[in-house]
Amino acid sequence: MQYVMLVRVDPDLPVPEDSDVEPWVEEGARTGMRIEGDPVAEPEDARTVRVREGRTLVSDGPFAEMQEVVAGYDRLEADSLEQAADYASRHPVAAFGALEIREVWQDFVPDDPAAPAPAPVDGGQDFLFLHVPDPALFSTISREDGDPTAWVRDVEARRVTLGGDRLRDEPESSVVVRRRDGETLIAHGPFAELGEQIAGIDLVRVPDEAAAIELAAAHPTARIGAIEVRALRRF
Repeated sequence: MQYVMLVRVDPDLPVPEDSDVEPWVEEGARTGMRIEGDPVAEPEDARTVRVREGRTLVSDGPFAEMQEVVAGYDRLEADSLEQAADYASRHPVAAFGALEIREVWQDFVPDDPAAPAPAPVDGGQDFLFLHVPDPALFSTISREDGDPTAWVRDVEARRVTLGGDRLRDEPESSVVVRRRDGETLIAHGPFAELGEQIAGIDLVRVPDEAAAIELAAAHPTARIGAIEVRALRRF
């Protein structure tokens, strides 16, 4: 099964000296449990995109103020949520932050067998979109209005997508992992401090931040919530 792991840290806390992530990455490569992942730019460089009454509204910073913000993501492959959580518990951030693990909603937007997505464009800048529906607005729209299929097909045709996932939020399909004083602490369900939950991610490659904001504004989530746009930090 596939999972998305959102790496959450408190940006006001110093990173411990013994927080080298390479052994964890190497374990994931050796076992096949880590598919990919990257850190994102600092929270002050985030942009949050909303569309209201046809107007695109862009605010600086993450979509909500909280102690632990998303600092990166990883895609994992594991036999079970428990196995994914066990692997996550050895990530250095578990000791001073939190790791939110969410099962991927398979076939939320099915692949188009008649037109396989071509390879993404070369060049440009890579961004992570964090989709955050507003429950009150979400309840007012039809299934058709909230369907992202047309957006997905468009970014595939334009070759600007690097993939995307919709994330389950049931307690049996998501956990938050922390490690404190040598003990692994697991809370079932998505990140508990939020009233609005991250419902999915998209990765895109576009010329610049302005193009990323324009692309985010075209997604249905921008009309029924917010999309947090974060540049990836590639090393």
